[in-house]
Amino acid sequence: MLQPDLLECGDVVIVTLPNHIPRGREQQGTRPVVVVGLPWGKVRYPMLMITPLTTQTGSWAVNNPNLYPRLEAGAGGLSQPSIVLLDQVRGLDTHRILAYLGTLTSEQYAPIVEGLMQLLIPENY
Repeated sequence: MLQPDLLECGDVVIVTLPNHIPRGREQQGTRPVVVVGLPWGKVRYPMLMITPLTTQTGSWAVNNPNLYPRLEAGAGGLSQPSIVLLDQVRGLDTHRILAYLGTLTSEQYAPIVEGLMQLLIPENY
């Protein structure tokens, strides 16, 4: 089993995302995600902040590349080109981690950080 305390932001891992009832648009099931946050200090439970990936694309991804950064096949150990779903960032229990795929380079991770900053800290803040 992967030791969660060895993970860093920019790592790509395979996780199991819970099913939602009622079913919505959130990603679920077994899929790759990017680690985008690690709580520090004493915490209640071992958690990560992650953002899911998808291989699906559409006009939504083309029209809003800051919210949906692209990763090429091979980035972080990914076998297929993928899109980062920054609009679905969430907390995840580390027990849901199944495997480690790899780590994004700083150049690959930078658009994710920039997109998260735009999402979480609006310009007029």
